[in-house]
Amino acid sequence: MTPGGAETVTFEAGSPARSLVLDFDGTITEEDLLQEVSVRFGDPDVVREVEGALAEGRISLREEITREFAPVRTPLSEVVAWVLERVRVRPGFRELVELTRSRGWSVLILSSGFHELIEPVLAREGVEAEVKANRLDARADGWRVLWRDGSVCPVCGQACKRGALPSGGGGEIVYIGDGYSDRCAALAAERVFATRGLARYLDAEDAAYEPFQDFFDIVRVLTR
Repeated sequence: MTPGGAETVTFEAGSPARSLVLDFDGTITEEDLLQEVSVRFGDPDVVREVEGALAEGRISLREEITREFAPVRTPLSEVVAWVLERVRVRPGFRELVELTRSRGWSVLILSSGFHELIEPVLAREGVEAEVKANRLDARADGWRVLWRDGSVCPVCGQACKRGALPSGGGGEIVYIGDGYSDRCAALAAERVFATRGLARYLDAEDAAYEPFQDFFDIVRVLTR
């Protein structure tokens, strides 16, 4: 559901430290960068096959990403150049990070994607933030994923993002996401901003969230 009367996040002096956690692909970026790269430089038929299998629950997210990127053989430098030319971030990204940082929040980008593709985009945008993501072995015979964490979540039974959420200090986690990889982590956060597939999932789960289109929407809520 999208509770129009949901409690507004405020910045009160002396309140416990809060953490802003953002997904990258399809959340910070306007389109899903992982999908765009795997279709453009890999095998579109494989992408369609594994995305369908994931939606039907026949494979895990980890298997989907592994199989999507195995056919990619383009040198990483060429892919990064294409990303920097092509990929756009949602309006208000820098403003949201600067606002929350100015109020003492920690900022974490928590992604199922890759440092090698995320960090150049952040540098282009002039945004500094902690990143937790996977890494790439961009081999000429097919890219291999170097997973950040192989532990299985006791809640969802997959290697998900929940275990990488900030912990301790009694502060609130504000989570922003758009898709499948955000589901379990979003359910563990105190406040969620969601769009696209994550919003549909939370509707089905009858879980509270605030919808957004760009980051200026979230800035307005946080400063209301």
